[in-house]
Amino acid sequence: MPDTHANPRFAMALANYFKKDWSGALLAVVILAVAIELVTDGKPFFHPSNLMTILNNSAALGVIAGGMTLVILTAGIDLSVGSVMGMTAALVGYVASYWGFPPLLAILFGLALGLSIGLIHGTLVARFGMPAFIVTLAGLSIWRGTGHLTTGAQASPKLDPVFDYFGRYNPLAPFREAYKDGSLPDFLMPLGSWVDANWIEYFRTFQMSLVIFLLFFVVLGLIVKHTKLGRYIYAIGSNEQGARQAGINVRLYKVLAYVICSMTAAFAALMFLGRAPYAKSDYGQMWELDAIAAVVIGGTSLFGGRGSILGTFLGVILLKLISNGLTLAQLNTFWQMVVLGMIILLAVGIDIVRQSATPRKIKQVLLAVGAASLLFASIHPVSQFVSAQISVMEHHSASAIVLQGASLAPTQAQRLLDAGAMAQTVEIISSTWVAGTLLLLMTLMGFASMARPGRSTSLTMLGVTVLAGLVLSAGSWPGLPVLALGVTALLGSLYTDTLFDQARRV
Repeated sequence: MPDTHANPRFAMALANYFKKDWSGALLAVVILAVAIELVTDGKPFFHPSNLMTILNNSAALGVIAGGMTLVILTAGIDLSVGSVMGMTAALVGYVASYWGFPPLLAILFGLALGLSIGLIHGTLVARFGMPAFIVTLAGLSIWRGTGHLTTGAQASPKLDPVFDYFGRYNPLAPFREAYKDGSLPDFLMPLGSWVDANWIEYFRTFQMSLVIFLLFFVVLGLIVKHTKLGRYIYAIGSNEQGARQAGINVRLYKVLAYVICSMTAAFAALMFLGRAPYAKSDYGQMWELDAIAAVVIGGTSLFGGRGSILGTFLGVILLKLISNGLTLAQLNTFWQMVVLGMIILLAVGIDIVRQSATPRKIKQVLLAVGAASLLFASIHPVSQFVSAQISVMEHHSASAIVLQGASLAPTQAQRLLDAGAMAQTVEIISSTWVAGTLLLLMTLMGFASMARPGRSTSLTMLGVTVLAGLVLSAGSWPGLPVLALGVTALLGSLYTDTLFDQARRV
């Protein structure tokens, strides 16, 4: 056993770190980023242009998740944010294109829509006592339908360039142009030369969406941490009855939380329009789940009263890293939806365990993270195997229909494989079934290990995870960054008891 008297200060520092709601998300972001940097070729992951691209792509979702954080801190939920975003984007584009609204007026109209929807939701929840889940679930359908009905579900013409200031506009572009035409002051010319020389390599992906994203979280973080609104929202989520007895106007602040949430969804619509060529009512589909996932994996409790804006920011980045990894793994979009659902379940499970914070529970969570990393790593070979098997079965079924003399419908005819495609499909089956089966068995072993968390169990799972990494490497399949996260969690489970003992002795 490790010496329980060693490094007590380190143990206390580590314990204090993990008391932070955002600690797990930060650790996961760092581990995944470093692992991706180590296993990928080409442009380094930490290249500034790559980091700016990630922030640009995260911006609109991040703004929605920031507003969602306030609602969840009150122990509420808003399932309508994706629909509010889609409707706002569609109607802003519609009034700007067909009603002749000036861009500024169309923007104000969109924000007013978000304000009005937030007032409706907040009033129904706070004043009439309707469940937030039901109110916003109804809103999910109502606002999406309204967007489709009012625009005929048709895309608008190309929008005014003013909207680019919410998205693709590069704030450094005028500076560079001024340097190129010689209108910069002399003392700024060296800086202009440096920006121009590094434009393609570094500054081309610097956009307003990135600036807005970062400023939004700085401002929202200051509001939540240093204003009455933030303190009261935490108090309501922690103990609504107690907050009411302390003299807090619970109804007012719950309404404000829903108003801010809907307005951030409307503002995210403007940011999306700043990067999209036209407006359409189907924007933002399933974004409510993405926003909730980002908030929860950032450490905010679905039971209210605990969480942080920084955690949500890290949750958005972590979600984007996972999404990019799944895309690079060439996983079907439907598999990505499955993974998102599993992430939400895992994050909620971690939140439940954090409330008890006993060594046994912590070890169970870390073992669950290790098992989940095995499951995520297995998805690529398993999905390839399953898809190939389905293709072969569909081919045989379609061939049997042809042999019986019946004609095939166009969709059935697409299931027939030529000799080359059949050979390729059979090759996929033969090359993935062993790895997929092994990884699934390892995953089952991982989840079973949660029943008896101990040092021997952690060591066994650590060996299994390393073996899974060798399996993936042999088949050149992605998944090593996720396994790196699992290895870190399992190493943590080995020293959980030791760290708890050391923290108690300080």
